[in-house]
Amino acid sequence: MNVKALGIFLGTLRVGVLFQYVMADAVVANRFVADEAFAAMNYAPTVSLSMLAENAGEQRALWANFRASIFNGQSSTQNGWLLPAFFQNLLPEGVFRDHVAALRQCDPKDHFEMIAACGKDLPGNVYAWPLDLSRDELAKYVTQNAEALEMTVTAEPMEDGVSLSGVQPKLAVIKAGDRYVGRTKWDDTHIIAKLPVVGQPRLPELEELSLRLAGAVGVSVVEAYLEPLEKLAVEHGYDLGEADAETRFLAVVRYDRTPEGRVHCEDFAQVLAVPPEQKYLGASYLDIALAMMAFPSLGEPAVHELLRRLVVNEMLGNPDCHLKNIGVYYPDGATPELPPAYDIVGYAAYNRRVGHGMHILPPAEMKKPRMSVAAAQQSNAAKPGLSPAVIREFCARLGIPEKPAATVIRQCVAAAYETWPVMIATSLLTDSQKQKLLTHFEAHSMIASLAKRRHP
Repeated sequence: MNVKALGIFLGTLRVGVLFQYVMADAVVANRFVADEAFAAMNYAPTVSLSMLAENAGEQRALWANFRASIFNGQSSTQNGWLLPAFFQNLLPEGVFRDHVAALRQCDPKDHFEMIAACGKDLPGNVYAWPLDLSRDELAKYVTQNAEALEMTVTAEPMEDGVSLSGVQPKLAVIKAGDRYVGRTKWDDTHIIAKLPVVGQPRLPELEELSLRLAGAVGVSVVEAYLEPLEKLAVEHGYDLGEADAETRFLAVVRYDRTPEGRVHCEDFAQVLAVPPEQKYLGASYLDIALAMMAFPSLGEPAVHELLRRLVVNEMLGNPDCHLKNIGVYYPDGATPELPPAYDIVGYAAYNRRVGHGMHILPPAEMKKPRMSVAAAQQSNAAKPGLSPAVIREFCARLGIPEKPAATVIRQCVAAAYETWPVMIATSLLTDSQKQKLLTHFEAHSMIASLAKRRHP
């Protein structure tokens, strides 16, 4: 029985081993086992909130429980044998995943090979390095001394193997003078270059505007700015359409990469142990808020920020705020904090969009273990917005006062009413895009109600 293994590190600290082996009945086991030395640490850095226990004794017991679901991959009818959810969510997505797979010359659904390929430049402060385990180590980590195994050495990470989520064409780059280049052996990529998309004119300009609009109403957003495409000195295979001297890309500064080093982070698919293929239907915004309330460093202020982002998405027509588009990061290595918002796009500039990426409150259907395609489509089509009744129920289930939460939303809407029309009108969007975005904005029930009160 052959085994592939990767050492998993937070910075220079090894936390455990991620391994894969195929059993006699073709069942693939993808499992993470924590190192004993890491499990015994009194003040260990946080790997994931999904892997935290209530106290030190329970934490040691959890690390020792190699059969726990969070440490084991599952089978997917769509994507085969998955890695444990935390690691599966480290993998690149969309066209960028295909790009990395082509460079590695592997199947995009070979998840273990994909994480090995990107092991030098995974999100946050995670590294995955190939291991050549001894027979004793194989028996210890893989079968708990129950069976003899043989080692298959995994290839080294690729120099240009970078993991980025999302389906939009993008590149991980470094700014060198006036140009943007790929990663090197010595430098991490500090910028995500989001590229133009055929069929979605001026998408970089739209996302840059959307982030500025969100910032104008109090949302904490990532630093992002537009640059001429000609400054991008990186080879790629993306079809960018009829690019010319006026074509721009969006440079998004990564909050998990700083001049002082990497900052560990994770998205809420990882926090809630949901595989990426379930990022829209695997949880609700209430589940995210409940997780926030469990940590004093997040708590009610983080929930209010979440509500701020939700109402902004409604006013922009952004139905794509899923589990991977909200996360936490660990500036001190252990304490979760809410990072700035990213991936906010006013898709109403193209076509009218209504609803959210996920349900605000979990519907009854989510209690079922599996949903049919038809049920999933129906669930996608019926996701109520932030009404007074929804806000009331949301706060009641969290056990927080309704009035401060409603005030946050009301102030956000009022600020948008005052600032957004001029910002949209003076943006780099086409006249048609401006009109569509403004029409959607003005039709939002909270904006329409405010306009009626201001100008009866």
